[in-house]
Amino acid sequence: MVGKARRTPALFDVGNVFDLELPADSFHSQLAQATGLVDDADFADLYCADNGRPSIPPAQMVLLMILQYQERLSDREAVEHSAYDLRWAAVLHRPAGQRLCGRSTLVEFRARLALRDGVDRVFDRVLERARERGLLPTRSLRVLLDTRAMVGRGAVEDTYNLLARAMDLLLGVLARGADLCKEEWAARHGLELYVRRRDASLKGVAEVDWDDARARRRFLQQVVGDARRLQELAHAALPELAAKLQAEASEQMALLEQILRQDVEETPASVGSTGGVGGSVSSPPGSGAAGGRGHPEATPATESNENSGPRGAAPARPTGDAEIREGTDRDRVASATDPDQRHGHKSQHRHFTGHKARIAVDAASQLIVDAEVLAGNAPDAQGAVPQTQRVALRCGEIAEVVGDCAFASGSVRAAFQEAGTPLRARQPRAGTPAWGISKNEFLLVFEGDRVAGVRCPAGRESREYVERKDGSRVFSFRQWCAGCPLRHKCVKARQLKQGRTVQVHPQERLLQDAREFQATPEGKQTLRSRVTVEHALARLARLGMGQARYFGRAKTRTQVVFTCLTANLRLLLRWEAAQAAAMS
Repeated sequence: MVGKARRTPALFDVGNVFDLELPADSFHSQLAQATGLVDDADFADLYCADNGRPSIPPAQMVLLMILQYQERLSDREAVEHSAYDLRWAAVLHRPAGQRLCGRSTLVEFRARLALRDGVDRVFDRVLERARERGLLPTRSLRVLLDTRAMVGRGAVEDTYNLLARAMDLLLGVLARGADLCKEEWAARHGLELYVRRRDASLKGVAEVDWDDARARRRFLQQVVGDARRLQELAHAALPELAAKLQAEASEQMALLEQILRQDVEETPASVGSTGGVGGSVSSPPGSGAAGGRGHPEATPATESNENSGPRGAAPARPTGDAEIREGTDRDRVASATDPDQRHGHKSQHRHFTGHKARIAVDAASQLIVDAEVLAGNAPDAQGAVPQTQRVALRCGEIAEVVGDCAFASGSVRAAFQEAGTPLRARQPRAGTPAWGISKNEFLLVFEGDRVAGVRCPAGRESREYVERKDGSRVFSFRQWCAGCPLRHKCVKARQLKQGRTVQVHPQERLLQDAREFQATPEGKQTLRSRVTVEHALARLARLGMGQARYFGRAKTRTQVVFTCLTANLRLLLRWEAAQAAAMS
């Protein structure tokens, strides 16, 4: 059941008999005096109402997590600081030298918050306090959006080690189902090479001449063959596993299959060929041995006593050639320990592997009013409309949303227009060609929201166009270009027969309106206000948001939201202190 904090301090609490005077302008002093920030009753539904021993008071656990994120500490370090850092003891109203809880209790409490939206409750409570104190305005908000790259927690590995790590995870599940240790289960099936070692990776222990392309290819073929055999063993064992292990095994099997599909190019096998580590390689029928696409017509080879593999292994099956697939899939899994990580980029030269955190900031108060975590390869504007709708439910009406060029596409503008929220984002002008007349010098003739005609600098208007699948229209001036005095500036000689063409966007009206608005003094001022969200991202960076602390996107969102509420709390407490000093 839920525990409750003492209403009166104990005799030997830090700050009572043991006197400790914290600097008045310090975060610890302000947090220690911030009464009513969170209440134990707010988290009563996370615990059983009438059974079990009382828990550590949730309000104290929340304060512990705030201090942890403030100082970028691990769970173990946070627990130690709760006992031996007098500033923490003063905030938690605890005696010095006594830990608030054990590390496992902190991990379990954070999991409870994540599973029951508890982190969002604390986040909302800080915003409510800001509104009550007058920092967060009650009028409609101007919301600023931006993203920041987060390096993932999982290890990023090459194809060989990535396959080995995925096989190791599946081996662990199957071993638990057989009540064996992983090493013993793997040895029984000739797969001991793929058990994870702390001192070396698969490539580190394999005796392969890595300078020899043929040797590398043979080794890859062996690894892929053993991966296919492990998949067959997992399929056979799946019905005998408990429900929880079945779900875990299915997840690991899907991960292994995805890695094989994305990283390996497999060719069909010829009958009679064998291979594999330990002399046993298999490719189950229909499992996708050829490029992972599945070949139902493939049939198993005849079982042979001479090549039956280690005890308990499936009989050897014909396997084809395998090689590293050229190029990189857009949605490539880069880490077996954190399959949610993706290769992403924030600029042409800045690449990362992990996630993207997107925050929404109120321009007036500089408070972060929402946070979300996207895949590392997701567009910055993906899901921006639902996020602003959450802000509206949380904080009230939104006057406008301001973003950078990543939010400036026609489809994003159309989505915001349909939602009834004005979007302001810098719209790049059409590029000026190295020679000749650019698209900017053509006049677009609108009928409603669509372009019906285009007028060239020579005064000719074309209404002849071809509409493409994406809704864009390509207008042609072929009937006038041959005799036009501007053709030498507008049309290259080899294109004279076709004439000049001008392509217009399906949301061209929205793009033109955006260019007109950003040229006005009001538009320039609005776009300049976006620097506030960059300042907020800088504050989050100082709190360690550039590196994910946990595996998986859901747990990473817990980190992002708690980091944001910590940044908001620091801003709010400083503002409250400044207001109190101004009134005294």
